[in-house]
Amino acid sequence: MDASRARFRNQANHHGFRINTYNNGQPYLPARGRQAPRLSVEDYRQLTHAVIDLDNEMPAADVFLRKIEREWKIRYYGASSQRNYMRELRIFVDWFGSDPHTATREDVKDFLEFLADSGRSSSTVSNYLSAIRNAFDKMCYRDITLGIVTPRRPKKLPVILSCEEVSRLLESAIRWRDKLLLGMLYATGARNREVCRLRWRDVDFDRGLVTIWQGKGRVDRHVMLPKTFLPLLRQLANEAQPTAFLFPGQRPGRYLSPRTVQRIMKRTMRLAGIKKDATPHSLRHSFAAHLFEDNADPGAPGRHSKAAGPRQDRDHDLVPQSRSPSPRRAGQSLGPVVGTGNARQRLGGRRRSSEPDAGASRSSQDSHARGPGLCR
Repeated sequence: MDASRARFRNQANHHGFRINTYNNGQPYLPARGRQAPRLSVEDYRQLTHAVIDLDNEMPAADVFLRKIEREWKIRYYGASSQRNYMRELRIFVDWFGSDPHTATREDVKDFLEFLADSGRSSSTVSNYLSAIRNAFDKMCYRDITLGIVTPRRPKKLPVILSCEEVSRLLESAIRWRDKLLLGMLYATGARNREVCRLRWRDVDFDRGLVTIWQGKGRVDRHVMLPKTFLPLLRQLANEAQPTAFLFPGQRPGRYLSPRTVQRIMKRTMRLAGIKKDATPHSLRHSFAAHLFEDNADPGAPGRHSKAAGPRQDRDHDLVPQSRSPSPRRAGQSLGPVVGTGNARQRLGGRRRSSEPDAGASRSSQDSHARGPGLCR
């Protein structure tokens, strides 16, 4: 290759024309498009852009924590992220026992080793490492966690309740609030905190949808409102303000605590005689598993429910499938619901012809999707 190039250059010099020029002697124009010349990208950070210049300011521990907390607030980190990061960062600073500007990579490794020797799980150690990396590396440009690999987390299978166990769970609920709460967790596939934060204005009875505002990842989405809950929810909605919570807490203006939901789930599991280590989030996993068992796709709600509509195709959450009850589940029910009028019906049972609105047309009856498995 080098010999051919040299031979070409000798011929070019012999005939009197230059390389990289047109026949008239003009130089080639710069390339355009993808082949256009580009400036080299320089990636650098200036300490003046850091939240805290630790080398020059050398702040005390309390000043360092206060400035980092302020930065998380003005960057609109989530409330739980701010709280968890602040707690974990404060524990590291207290363990270190010196000014933050003197912390090194070996100190971080010693702290992580201390956590591992204390019996902390890999998830907990990962959370501590994330808090330290965010504060020192991202905010202060220290790179004290550079090269420290995030601990590997075990991949565990979720706890799945069968349809019979879901029926027993809802039948064992002591109060109608507990029955409705657990039923909404299962029938909508929503998360614990998302169901606790629901307000009556978020329930769209005409469309058969429930709106989840700013759920995980600060994303709004729709989930299906199961048909079996419509009479009870309509009755309760007539007696409540639109801005009131579906599940209010003890303090006025507050929703039911997710920790309280965990206690309700644990107590009801014990009453139902279910030995599995299930949590409220297990109902979300059970919802998805039962959809797959019925050959449904949880990721495509718009194709499984008439009430979902075409614009539901972009939703990324679990929506119940509109289907007829299978013979295996036809005789099962979820227990009675306390109430009057149409609200006095069995949560999992099918609508009987003796009920007031049984004479409606089939199209109006099918306008709302049944839950995937309210284990009929």
